Amino acid sequence: MAPQFHKSLFICLVFICILDNSTGIYGQGLGGGESSRIDGKYKFMPIPYINYDRSLGFTLGVVPMLMFNPSEKDTISPSSLISIVGVYSTNRTWFLMGFGRFYLGEDNWRITTAGGIGTVHFQFYLDFLGGRWIPYQSEAGFFMFKLERRIYEKLYGGVSYIHANVITSTENLPFTDSLTLNGVGLDLSLDKRDNPHYPRRGYYSNLKYNTFPEFFGNETVSQKIEMETNYYFSTRQRRDVVAARLYGGIGLGDLAFSQQFIVNGKDIRGYTQGAFRGNYLFALQGEYRWNFHRRWGAVGFAGVATVFEAINESDNGKLLPGIGTGIRFKAFQETNFSVGIDVAAGRDDWGIYFQIGEAF
Repeated sequence: MAPQFHKSLFICLVFICILDNSTGIYGQGLGGGESSRIDGKYKFMPIPYINYDRSLGFTLGVVPMLMFNPSEKDTISPSSLISIVGVYSTNRTWFLMGFGRFYLGEDNWRITTAGGIGTVHFQFYLDFLGGRWIPYQSEAGFFMFKLERRIYEKLYGGVSYIHANVITSTENLPFTDSLTLNGVGLDLSLDKRDNPHYPRRGYYSNLKYNTFPEFFGNETVSQKIEMETNYYFSTRQRRDVVAARLYGGIGLGDLAFSQQFIVNGKDIRGYTQGAFRGNYLFALQGEYRWNFHRRWGAVGFAGVATVFEAINESDNGKLLPGIGTGIRFKAFQETNFSVGIDVAAGRDDWGIYFQIGEAF
């Protein structure tokens, strides 16, 4: 499932992507003594949410999270998690969603599910007629479900389903678009990380294929392929981590406007205005995770992205660098769950990002 269906879905689905990649609903800690499970049956934390970007303005909300162990007999599976997310921004954007990530049967089964509604006020850029920003409003609702099964050792295979309704309208143009998406997907992942929550060594590779066929009631027939690989290297006697990520997104067929990939957030921080979007997206980034205290850490990151078959022809193949830094606080020490804030700058753009766990 791609976080680029739409800005409205992007904001909601960024949380799912964190869950989906299994890297970072849990945060930083010092080397040694780390666990993927909490002590006891469950633990609850109401986490405040604050964010700022140049399009949505200030966003405030709350992310109450419940971490729990579904079975006392299963001591191998990482702790599961459920949460509700509710936010509101100064440009009248809002959304409410719930999500869950479940590890079952000694980590032989993994389930991800989420659903939500919201209204987002955003924009896109057209470079003809001297260049102009086109503001638009989207009302969206979505539901997704993914089931994964261990195939062999660290190889997992999965199937997924997503349903989304998006109604988009513009203020300056006589344009209204109502789109219903029903997609099914196949996932294949190889998880060679030493810890699925806060990896210090190893790698995670994932291949996703999503199709939106006509017989599922889709007005436009399309496919989306996403490939990602994350590498992790420990430093300073396993206290710190160097992480690298390679991502590629390919859109095939008759992609709707709301299905395009947007340079924003997860893969390259520093872009918040939605200026760069297209049918193909490629990104490379690296991050240093410095654990300087028992409960505190910092990160520094840089990367570059590009789009093809862009909405603006002049953006095809344009290099879009991003660089930034951030702070982390370990909220749940047993599982290294962290929250933090990143500040990043891109090409003629910048943003402040609230992080739940690590970016990848």
